[in-house]
Amino acid sequence: MTGIGSGIDYESMISAIIAAERAPKDNQLNRQEGMNKAEMEALKEIQNTINNFRDTVEDLGSKRELEKLKATLSNEDFLSVAVDANAVAGEYAFDVKQLATAQRDKLFEASADTHFTKGVIKFGDTGKEVTVDIAKLQTDLIAAQDTKTQELTDSQLESVAKKHGYDLTVPAEKAEAEKALTDPTHANYDKDRHDSYQSRLDGIAKEKARLQTDGVTFEEIQTAINNDPKNDYAKATLVRSGNNVSLVLNAKDTGIENKIDPIFVSLSGPQKPGDVSIHSNLQGAQDAEVKFGSMTLTSASNKMENVIDGMTLNLKAVGKVNVKVEADQSGVKDTIKSFVDEYNKIIETVNTYTKSSEDGAAALSGNASVRSMVSRLRGVISDEYGASTFSTLSQLGITTSRKGVLEIDNKKLDKAIEDDFEQVANLFVGTDTQPGMMDKMLVVLDDYHKNGGIYDQRTDQLEYNNKTLQKDREQLDERMKAKTITLRDYYARMDSQIANMNQTQSMLIGMLS
Repeated sequence: MTGIGSGIDYESMISAIIAAERAPKDNQLNRQEGMNKAEMEALKEIQNTINNFRDTVEDLGSKRELEKLKATLSNEDFLSVAVDANAVAGEYAFDVKQLATAQRDKLFEASADTHFTKGVIKFGDTGKEVTVDIAKLQTDLIAAQDTKTQELTDSQLESVAKKHGYDLTVPAEKAEAEKALTDPTHANYDKDRHDSYQSRLDGIAKEKARLQTDGVTFEEIQTAINNDPKNDYAKATLVRSGNNVSLVLNAKDTGIENKIDPIFVSLSGPQKPGDVSIHSNLQGAQDAEVKFGSMTLTSASNKMENVIDGMTLNLKAVGKVNVKVEADQSGVKDTIKSFVDEYNKIIETVNTYTKSSEDGAAALSGNASVRSMVSRLRGVISDEYGASTFSTLSQLGITTSRKGVLEIDNKKLDKAIEDDFEQVANLFVGTDTQPGMMDKMLVVLDDYHKNGGIYDQRTDQLEYNNKTLQKDREQLDERMKAKTITLRDYYARMDSQIANMNQTQSMLIGMLS
């Protein structure tokens, strides 16, 4: 707004006045909002490290992690072994006598170009038989070609109708669409479209004629078997040898309980009598057998689960194997190292957000709850425990450095695990009568980890504070808008007075001259 009477740029003056007046409050709001956001981000980062650490502590506290076992085999060619905490340490001798196998039958064999028009293939339990009637299959496949023809024609007509605006629900317009598709004299006839359509029709017709004259192929019988909704038993495959093809039925699962019985095959067609070799068994269904001392262990599968508590045997071949189950000391050390690493991440993250620098105060430099948490965690770490002959972490070689993080003396930890594995576990897990370190650590962490914990409450308060700051900013905006209106009105009146004075001055000068 430039004054008419004065020529002064009042709008720039008003903007400068408003900017100068709101700057201190804006700076205050921005600074406080930034501090709140920085604190929330820092708390979120610390919360993430606490959550990860708590997961590790919970695993360690279950004792299962500290009671890891491993299996060492004299020969890995015959079987593999997986063990869990329910297994009993010791030495085991296994003699794999036979592997579980799935039944495999050759349903029939003939030359590769053989087709079939009659016959039946039937297999499976009574009432749940999979039945392929060759004559019905032939009829169904012929009908499928008719369906393909109709679907192709319908799709082509829809394409023509869409392009030229025909309504296929109106008989006369549908007839026009049909002419446009097939009649070369029609105005909307498209030769390329027609030739493509006709070529596909010819392919379908050829396939239909083949089915009507020759019958069904190996592949079509195979597909019918595999797609039968009752077929939970087996999968049909084709095996080729020279000019001959065999249709082979493979049971889906191993073991006697999955034997396919009965199997019935009867086929005929245009081929000469005797050209088709009918059903023969290639491999019988059998259970796996393993000698364990004087006992014989059996299973329908080559994966033996729950035969021996805590052990799963995966059989590979026939042969004898000795298995030694013992404490997995390296695995236990890895678990303890994971505990140390996750604890150190908390300390390092806290240090990042609480230690001020030359650039200014850290986001959590004055946060008492963070200092309290670190103090409580360190208290648990340095405390003494009566559940084990190792009463402190330092006796395992785990000590606190000057920076507050934990350090591991690997030689000392290895020796403790090797010499007294159970007492190492007791320090962390405790006993029936004495709590372990993880019990106390969980009590501390739950104050910060759970929903509604200390950090959740602080974050909620900071979010509320920022909403309040936003309201303060909105109120400042409203005050500045009102101030702007007042200033504009003030300068408008002043400019009007200046204009009147200029007019009076001009009149006086005119009269005097």
